[in-house]
Amino acid sequence: MKWAEIELEVHPSFTEAAEAVLTEAGCAGVVVHDPNAVSSDPFADWIVRDQEPRPQPDAPAAVRGYLPVDDRLEAALEDIQHRLTLLREADLDVNEEITLRTVDDAAWADAWKTYFKPQRIGQHFVVKPTWEAWEGQPEDRIIEIDPGMAFGSGSHPTTRLCLTVLEEVVQPGQRILDWGTGSGILAIGAARLGAAEITAVDLDPVAVKVTRENIAQNRLEAVIQAAEGSIEAVAAEPPYDLVIANIVADPIIAGAPEIYRHLRPGGQAVVSGIIDRREAEVTAALEAAGLRLQDVAREEDWRALLLERPE
Repeated sequence: MKWAEIELEVHPSFTEAAEAVLTEAGCAGVVVHDPNAVSSDPFADWIVRDQEPRPQPDAPAAVRGYLPVDDRLEAALEDIQHRLTLLREADLDVNEEITLRTVDDAAWADAWKTYFKPQRIGQHFVVKPTWEAWEGQPEDRIIEIDPGMAFGSGSHPTTRLCLTVLEEVVQPGQRILDWGTGSGILAIGAARLGAAEITAVDLDPVAVKVTRENIAQNRLEAVIQAAEGSIEAVAAEPPYDLVIANIVADPIIAGAPEIYRHLRPGGQAVVSGIIDRREAEVTAALEAAGLRLQDVAREEDWRALLLERPE
């Protein structure tokens, strides 16, 4: 399969905004390349300089994301272009020109393996690629992931936020709906916490394929069922104890009534993929649907909301 590699050139201080543009347009595997950045993040496509001064602090950074080359690509590129125009109108130093390249699965997978390394998230989660060995602690909850072209390696702040919140809210025996499952990482994390039945759905057939492969890799076929589709296609009876939606702001806003409908009274929802400037808008939509905000988790410019359907 062919993939479009979309590259945006931005001032280093605006890489978060560019990441949000690509993520909200549906890009998988968003990578930042800042030649002057200092980072300990093993996923980041950065040169690590041990406290050396940056020789070119204003040199542009490149933010790259990936979309399948299919009949959805043109609309996605138009969406990205529109979002870049809005950023320029807000006086952010973002180049509106998009660099587009075509890559295949094998080339992308080889590049991915350079950056994806085991990492600890929350208190006990360890997210590791299938090709890496790991000698951990007895209390570690191992999530083995080969994300391929699906979103969800644990490297993005929204995924880390969700896993951290899930450690606090998932109870053994629960029924859970993971809407926009991506690589299946959150569904697998919930299963590791003792969930008994998980439905994982995604509109992207590639994501569903990747999720099924990761479910099998983690030997969780008896717990997690993956299917292509959106939340509207999932039966709301019996209702779920928890709904997870780590997608982006617009579908969460549109789907707020569906999240409410799929939850039992007293059930909870964890929603993320929300950039800080849209937190209030998303919260208002979810509350208007009948949910009650319980907590907000924050990392960098990203937010994860914990809500409850009142009893």
